[in-house]
Amino acid sequence: MKFKLEEIAACLALFRGLNREEIGEVLYKLNAVTKLYRKGEIVVHAGFEANRLMVVSSGHLHVYAASGEGEPQLLVRQIGVDEVLGLWILHMPEVACWPGTVVAAEESLLVSLDLEQFRRAVASSESYFARMTANSAKILSRELFSTWRKLMVMDAPTIEAKVKTYLSELDSEGGHTGVVTIPFDRERMAEFLGVTRPSLSRAIGRLRDEGQLTWRKNVFKINF
Repeated sequence: MKFKLEEIAACLALFRGLNREEIGEVLYKLNAVTKLYRKGEIVVHAGFEANRLMVVSSGHLHVYAASGEGEPQLLVRQIGVDEVLGLWILHMPEVACWPGTVVAAEESLLVSLDLEQFRRAVASSESYFARMTANSAKILSRELFSTWRKLMVMDAPTIEAKVKTYLSELDSEGGHTGVVTIPFDRERMAEFLGVTRPSLSRAIGRLRDEGQLTWRKNVFKINF
């Protein structure tokens, strides 16, 4: 199992630049384990103690904002392969609990690391932890950029504009092919955009009637 864990870690951006021996030592020092989450399974609950970092090896997660009892949860972002759940908490020791609930959006394999041991290791003189710190900074920068793009989508003045901004951003990620695969079903897409499902369907229908997009299931072809 140790060998398998090292193989998994070697493919992740957080461990980039480390050789196999260094990866093995890091995994040992950080009490690393893997866990496979089924679709719909809760990874962390809002308000629970944050004591692990979790690196997504496969699948992706949905993050929901904490809400009051009986209120619908708000989907605020998704976390994909190579992203690290709890990375910003690593650099903010004053944050003791998870601010939101995280759910596996599909079957997802995570590498879990001891958060406090990681903090101590970052302060050590080991060169490979310095490389991991640099890697974590790059990952965190990507996450912040993703958050900024979400704000751009939410700031769009109409639902049609939100849809176009969102699809344009995904198309940019995919190399401007004009074909975009949505990582959500339609209900989750509406939640992500902060609109109702019927309003989203009407907006997409209007954009189709205007010749700006077509779709089949969750694959969109855009023309704007």
